[in-house]
Amino acid sequence: MATPDGEQPMALLTTLRVEAPVTAVTVFRDGARITRSATAALATGATSVVFGDLPQSVDPSSVRVVARGKVVVLLDVEARYAQRTEAVRGDTTRLRDEVDRCRHEVRELRDGATVEARRLAFFDRLSDAAASSLARAFSYGKTGAEALTQMADRIADADASSFARRRDLAQRLRVARRELAAAEDRLTAAHGAASSSVTVVEVAALLESTEDTPADLEVTYHVHGASWQPLYDIRLEGERLSVSYLVEVTQQSGEDWPPIHLSLSTTRRGQRSDLPELSPWYVGKFQPAPPVRAARMGPMAGAAPQAFASAAMPAPLAASADLTEHLLTAEVSETGAALVYDIRRPLEVPSDGAPHKTTIDRFELEPAIDYLVVPAIAPEAYIRATVTNTSQLLMLPGAAQVFHGGEFIGKTHIGTIAPGEELEVHLGVDDRIRVERDLKRRSASKAILGGVRTIDMAYEIELENHRRAPARVEVHDHIPLSQDGDVKVKLREVTPKPAEQDDLGELRWQIEIGPGEKTMIRFGFTVEHPAGAQLYGL
Repeated sequence: MATPDGEQPMALLTTLRVEAPVTAVTVFRDGARITRSATAALATGATSVVFGDLPQSVDPSSVRVVARGKVVVLLDVEARYAQRTEAVRGDTTRLRDEVDRCRHEVRELRDGATVEARRLAFFDRLSDAAASSLARAFSYGKTGAEALTQMADRIADADASSFARRRDLAQRLRVARRELAAAEDRLTAAHGAASSSVTVVEVAALLESTEDTPADLEVTYHVHGASWQPLYDIRLEGERLSVSYLVEVTQQSGEDWPPIHLSLSTTRRGQRSDLPELSPWYVGKFQPAPPVRAARMGPMAGAAPQAFASAAMPAPLAASADLTEHLLTAEVSETGAALVYDIRRPLEVPSDGAPHKTTIDRFELEPAIDYLVVPAIAPEAYIRATVTNTSQLLMLPGAAQVFHGGEFIGKTHIGTIAPGEELEVHLGVDDRIRVERDLKRRSASKAILGGVRTIDMAYEIELENHRRAPARVEVHDHIPLSQDGDVKVKLREVTPKPAEQDDLGELRWQIEIGPGEKTMIRFGFTVEHPAGAQLYGL
C-alpha cells in the first residue's frame, strides 16, 4: 500500500541470529579457512542474518557468505567486533555440583566421627559399670581371675577397634576438607573468568527474499594461529622403501574444531606481500652522515583504531541452488599452484596449541641402494637409498624417522620433494664394507731463495666388501683448492680415474666391489708456492 504522498512504505528489517557449526576446515601452512553452515527460515523482505561468537582471530577481509535459495538475494556482508559476557554455564554448573558433593562428604564424615565418639563414651561407661560389678563378684568369691582376664581383653579389643575407626574417619575427613577447598577455589576462579568480557566477531549478512522461504547459508573466513607440518616414517623392507606421510595440525585460533574431515593445503604466503621487484644497486665512496641536531618533537599522532572492515559483496548476488562449490572428494587435488590433501579420517582439533597427528597417505617407492663413502670425514660406508617420488604428493620440508627393517636408524630432515623429483635417504652404516684412508707420501723440496717450493702428497683408500652380494660404492675425496695466484695445486697420479671432478677439487669414483673382494684408490697432488711464503690448510 502506498503512502498519501505516493511513496512506498519502508520494509521492516528483521534480525535473525543463527547457530552455524563448523562443517569444513582447510588448514594452510600459516592459517586456516573455516566454513560454517546453517539453515534459516527467511521471511518476506529484508533480513539481517547474524553469525555470532566467531573467534577474534578472524581476518575481516576474508569473510564471505553464500546463500542458497530460489528467491534469495545477498545484498551485503559486514564483520564487526562484539563483547560476550555470558557465564560459562556448563563449567560453573559442574563445579558447583562438585562443591556440593564435597560438602556432603565432609558432613557425612563429621557425623560419623561424632557417632563414633558417642559410641566410645557409652562403651566406656558400660565397661566401668561391668568392671565394678565383676570386681565385687570376685571379692565375694563368686567368680575367678579368668573371668577378669577375659573381661579386660574384650575391653582392650573394643577400644582398639574404636580408636582405629576414629583415626580412619579423621584421615578421610582431612582429605575431604582439602578436596572441598580445592573445589571451592575452582568454582571461584570459574565465576571470575565467566564474568570477564570476551571479544568475539559477528558476521551480519543482509538478505532479501520475495517470499517466505528456507535458505541454506554458508559463511567462510580465514583465521590466524593455525598451521600444519609434515612428518615422515621411512622404512626399507627388502627391496621396497615405504613412506608414511604424516602431519601434525596445531591451532590456537580461539575456536575448537569438531571431528570433521580436514583438508590440508600446501599454499603458503611468500616472504613479501607483493611481487618482488629489484631496485637499482648503487656503489660509491663512503660519505659520513652529517651530524643530527636534536630537535623538539611534538606528541606523535597515534593511528586511529581501524574499524572492522565491511566484507561486502561487489554486487547483489542472486543465490540459487545452482551456486554450489566443488567439494574435495579425491585424496589429492590441485587448486592453482597448491595441492590439497583431503584427510579421510575425521580429526578433532581443539584450540589448545597441542599437536594432533593424522596420516595423509602411505606409499611404496622403488629405491636404488648403494653406499656412500667419504673417508676424509668418516671411514664408514653409509647405506644410501635413492628414490624418485612417484606419488602425487608434494613432500614438504619436515622431520623423518628412518627404519631399516625393524631397526631404528635415526632421524633426518627431508627438503621439498615434488612429484617426479629424486630423494636420497640415509639408512645407516654397513660395517661389512671396510674403509681405510692413509697418507702414503708427504715430501717437500728444499727451499731456494727467491724460488719455488713444492709439497708432494699422496693418499691411498682401501675398500673391502665382506657382504655376500656385490656392492656399488660411491667414494668422495678432494684435493686442496688454491685461493692465491702464487699457490698452484696440481693433481698427479690417480688410479682409477675418477668418474667426476669438479672445479672445487672434489673427486668422485663409482666402484663395483664383488663379495669378499678388495679394491684400492690412489691419488696424489703437488702444491707449488713461493719459497718464503707460509701456507695454511696442509
